[in-house]
Amino acid sequence: MKKIGIAGLQREKIKAQIEESAPGMFECHILNDMDAAMKVKSGQLDYYIGCCNTGAGAALSIAIAIIGFAQSCTIAKPAIKAKAEEIEKFINEGRVAFGLSVEHVEHAIPMLIKQLAHQ
Repeated sequence: MKKIGIAGLQREKIKAQIEESAPGMFECHILNDMDAAMKVKSGQLDYYIGCCNTGAGAALSIAIAIIGFAQSCTIAKPAIKAKAEEIEKFINEGRVAFGLSVEHVEHAIPMLIKQLAHQ
């Protein structure tokens, strides 16, 4: 079972979306951004999902510092919805830290999780 660290805003909502999108496939951990990023870096977690108002600043700043810029990406930001082909590209590039803005949780998380479930 793959493990996801969830940090930032709307953590409970993100966890619920993950469990609804792929029941029983992911173990979700609600953590602060530092703990989540450190656990991904050390291999204790497989993925990091961060959420803030922009999808790039607070959602990913600690992940970028700890996990690395090349393994982090923003999947949805204000007024720009997530796109399945872009998420697939990010996953294929080895990205493990995903940021999104609060208004896209219900749209972007199911899209991301369905693709991560096939990894």
